[in-house]
Amino acid sequence: MTLLSVRSLVRLLNTVEPVEDLPDATGIAFDSRRVRPGDAFFALPGESGHGIAFADDAIARGAALVVSDRPHRRGLLVDDARGAILALGRAARDRLAGPVVAISGSAGKTSTKALLAAALPGRSTPGNMNTHYAIAGALVSAAMQDADLPPGAKGAPLVLELGIDRPGEMAELLELTRPDHALLTTIAASHTQALGDVAGVAREKALLLERTPGVKLAGATAALYLDAPTLAHTVVVAVVGKDAPMPPEFAGAAASVVGSADEPLGGRTALRWRDAGDTGAVVLPWPGRAMAQNALASVALAVRLGSSRQGAWERVAQAELEHGRLERSELQGLTLIDDSYNSNPASLAEALDVLRASPAPRAAFLGDMRELGSLDRESHLRAGEATLGLDLVVAVGPSSAALLETNPAAVHVPDAAGACALLARVPRGATLLVKGSRSVGMERVVEAARALASAGAWLTPGETVEEGASC
Repeated sequence: MTLLSVRSLVRLLNTVEPVEDLPDATGIAFDSRRVRPGDAFFALPGESGHGIAFADDAIARGAALVVSDRPHRRGLLVDDARGAILALGRAARDRLAGPVVAISGSAGKTSTKALLAAALPGRSTPGNMNTHYAIAGALVSAAMQDADLPPGAKGAPLVLELGIDRPGEMAELLELTRPDHALLTTIAASHTQALGDVAGVAREKALLLERTPGVKLAGATAALYLDAPTLAHTVVVAVVGKDAPMPPEFAGAAASVVGSADEPLGGRTALRWRDAGDTGAVVLPWPGRAMAQNALASVALAVRLGSSRQGAWERVAQAELEHGRLERSELQGLTLIDDSYNSNPASLAEALDVLRASPAPRAAFLGDMRELGSLDRESHLRAGEATLGLDLVVAVGPSSAALLETNPAAVHVPDAAGACALLARVPRGATLLVKGSRSVGMERVVEAARALASAGAWLTPGETVEEGASC
């Protein structure tokens, strides 16, 4: 009896046998647009409607059955549809044949997840699928894969990204995933509208290491917030200045992994590292110290879980990262750094470091950093200071107007459409950074810049782009 057989679902979800004979499911989905043949479609209540409205569409796409708190002719009726998908995720966790490795942090989670999955090698969720229901789906998918293994065989590691934006959420995710090992990338101002301040972020994020029993790693900025007992069981990873030692505040850590990175070389980074007596050097295909630290932490954890170091580095160098995360492209007359997927003070600082290490002239189109609460104004004022000396700074969105107070040379526009209209001001041969919180829509600026470059807009000297370009 498989995890997704009708009999299993009836037992696990505490429902009654269906009136109509239903086929066993082979996967799960909670978005009808992503239904695959054989999926159990979970029709969940939402803010603006109920998923049951899409149940027939899911069936038409090949769903085997529907699970919902609303009746359906091809459905299992449950009291709580949201609770049902989480209960199924917990049951799937019990059936996994391999370890679970959880990653969290204020920046770098998604990229580090891809790097670690490559280093191990292991399985992972695509993109930033880090919510309760997406994680439950990943657990179910992995458990279904492991069901085909011979008895006693060990499954591949499952790497999960845990994203939080409110108090108590990390505890919920840890109860669902029960990770064996953990990696905490950074702790910084992020989602402080609900979490209050950086101390609130630290309290939530640190739970990942406090409640994980196995191998634990933390980046340097995260380790600063760990209490002494947690630090004593955590390996700290830091990319520091050339040949510099690990900072003394981490003397109480279980171990340390230290690297030094040269400035980006044509979009690549030269990293020298030392770990428990081993030393080495690699060239990474991405720019910046932050990515170097993410890669170093991923390899360090993979080695501690049994991977060969050489193999881990080789796989990391070939890892495919998600779009919109410090993605560097050499276009016609323009170097584009697309970091448009999201933004907070920590990731903005990392992106600006990459920009400043890139060839001049340098331009930055920066959208609002959202969900910062009481830290909103202060964070955007500091962003203005951090952009002083760049050749062009365009601040996008209402909060970003504060950049002009600390960088009077910046230009402010209300939205992404206004930013597209100012692409004409980007100098020929410039390095252009585009970044902002997801809701600002800065990917539209990226698309407009790519289209203009493809049309040869920056191939001749002067401002050849027509001001007022749309996106």
